[in-house]
Amino acid sequence: MTDTNTNSEPVGKAFSAEIADSFLFQIHRIKKALFRRTNALMNEAGITLQLEQLPLIMILQHKDLSQRELSDKTMRDKSSILRSINALEKKSLLIVRKDKTDKRKNVVSLTEEGIAMAKIIRSLMKKSENEVLSVFTAKERIEALETIRNYADRLDQA
Repeated sequence: MTDTNTNSEPVGKAFSAEIADSFLFQIHRIKKALFRRTNALMNEAGITLQLEQLPLIMILQHKDLSQRELSDKTMRDKSSILRSINALEKKSLLIVRKDKTDKRKNVVSLTEEGIAMAKIIRSLMKKSENEVLSVFTAKERIEALETIRNYADRLDQA
């Protein structure tokens, strides 16, 4: 027997329609396509990082940060950040040292190898983005980016 909603429509069909109209789900589909292609390119390049480690590499190429700042910027809990830091430190991609002015703080920075890796990853991410978003015309791509950036900026201010 098939589950039905109050309209006697099969629940699966109603759920599929609801999902199709979900902004969150559609954004997730685009993100998934980008991550899948980026992962494939990283594997081809012999880069064996986990996806949750990528933001740390990309953020730290611009500025050394404390573990707390990394946690805040990535919106991840401190223990999750610490696991990623430890894994990246074992791969010699970053180093952790005590802050010179506040000994309670640990400052995280990329090693030379980490900086080189960040440049490669940035290049692969750009290639992935270009491949995945090639389904857009140049105009659609500009419009989509402007729209999404505008929404994200407004949500950040809310």
